[in-house]
Amino acid sequence: MKKWNLLFVLGFFIVTSVKAQDEIKPVKFENVEWYQVVLIDFEQGKVGEVQEIIKKFEAAGVEAGTPGPELYWMSTGEYDAMAIWKLVGGPSDLEWKITPDDVKWWDVFVEQQGSEEAAQKLQDQFADYIEKSTSYLSRKANN
Repeated sequence: MKKWNLLFVLGFFIVTSVKAQDEIKPVKFENVEWYQVVLIDFEQGKVGEVQEIIKKFEAAGVEAGTPGPELYWMSTGEYDAMAIWKLVGGPSDLEWKITPDDVKWWDVFVEQQGSEEAAQKLQDQFADYIEKSTSYLSRKANN
């Protein structure tokens, strides 16, 4: 009896899925916004120093007129911070190794730090404080 019930249920799903496929039409999301979400875990005891470096990064972004990420400091979990960049051009923004905004930001950052070497040293210091990170691509459909 159980075997027949199982066959009936499977048959029902097959029939309804075939019927549903006849009714399905392609639908594209409208007004989609794309984001890159990066979770970062910093070395133990380095968050204060990281926050000071980030203030310098943000100052360069403001002066350069380049959008930086929204930054959230985590209260729980295995990561210390979450940075969210809006991908204005959608996922194709990730095709750039160095964007035009990156160049504008770097030029201002170098000027603020006094030299290319000082700017690179601060950039390297920030990278050295990262214990681990992970990145996600996310979308928000406004329809």
